[in-house]
Amino acid sequence: MTRNALHSRLAEEASSCTISGIDALSFQPGTLANEDRYHIEEWALPDGKWQILAIFDGHGAGIEAVEFVQTMLPFTIKDRLMAEVQKHQNAVITNSKIAESLIESIRQVDEQIQQGILSLFPSNIQLDDLSDDNIRSAILDPDSAEGNSRIEVLRAITGTTALVALVDPRGGIHVASLGDCDAVLGCESNLGWDATFLSSRHNCSNTVEVTRIQQEHPDEPECVDITRKRVLGLITVTRAIGDMLFKLPAFFASRVAPLSCPPMHPNYDVKGLAARNHTPPYISNTADIVHIPSPAIQSSSMTQRRLLILASDGLSNLLSPIEQLAEIGPRLCEAATSDGAANKAVNVLWDALTDVSGENLYASMVSGEYGSRVDDTTIIVCPL
Repeated sequence: MTRNALHSRLAEEASSCTISGIDALSFQPGTLANEDRYHIEEWALPDGKWQILAIFDGHGAGIEAVEFVQTMLPFTIKDRLMAEVQKHQNAVITNSKIAESLIESIRQVDEQIQQGILSLFPSNIQLDDLSDDNIRSAILDPDSAEGNSRIEVLRAITGTTALVALVDPRGGIHVASLGDCDAVLGCESNLGWDATFLSSRHNCSNTVEVTRIQQEHPDEPECVDITRKRVLGLITVTRAIGDMLFKLPAFFASRVAPLSCPPMHPNYDVKGLAARNHTPPYISNTADIVHIPSPAIQSSSMTQRRLLILASDGLSNLLSPIEQLAEIGPRLCEAATSDGAANKAVNVLWDALTDVSGENLYASMVSGEYGSRVDDTTIIVCPL
């Protein structure tokens, strides 16, 4: 198959598209269901046009949390911004208020998931006194012919990261990150692309995050498995929406999760998680916020391209492990603009699938010769 044919097939398999001039895709070449989701939208608010770009990397062998967040979080953010605009009579919203709106919206959606599962159990009884039959009755979806658990349970035992970028009417960028997706701002000059990471990687490879959890849970050496890089021995991310087994008392991991249906993945050791769960929460729902002001006005003779690239961690997993962040950012920008006519997100994915010898790994995926698992990979490229 020719290079152009492979490139076209990759664009189709990754469901690439362009929404309001913004290129996007979500790629999973294997037989597993893709648990990534994304959202792109323009809002006409009283103070001008806003753009929201978001990627949600679902996990926990289920899509219930990620699909809830994909639906509810953009709506919640928009509602808060609208309230701020109206409160200040259509005046410009301050950067601190935008940051607060992002943080509180993420926290609100997470708390909705938490309250959903808590509402199934009476608040006036001791949870440990419930029998298995009591629990099954509480979590059973009465409308499910298969005997599945209520959606509130399935949302709670699954989870998702969240990476949200807002572009305000003045061109300012506001990024909220929760988990380990990446946001990169690229600016082109005569010397090439300069790239800045606007997101944090909240996972157990981040020593700052590990130290935070250890300080929050003193005298609990198993709060983070340093060797395997897992919170409570199970999950790599340190901040997320959902994942209530890491945020609620051990009862939910030891008693509720094992009775849920569909059953949890056999590799998910909820009994071990419950045994290590002493002082929840262990995973945070507080996002980091980065603000980049609108660029200075430049003369027409100094045109400069700017790109905002968002990606789930599947992209960084495809890139060479020896590359540092300082090298990855410019590479993503150069790849995105390598073919002006093509979808920029597809260009980025194609480049990531190209190994150091120049061979593209997608060819071996198509032929069935590629033996490794490929993580869900979602990419958004927004020209600014």
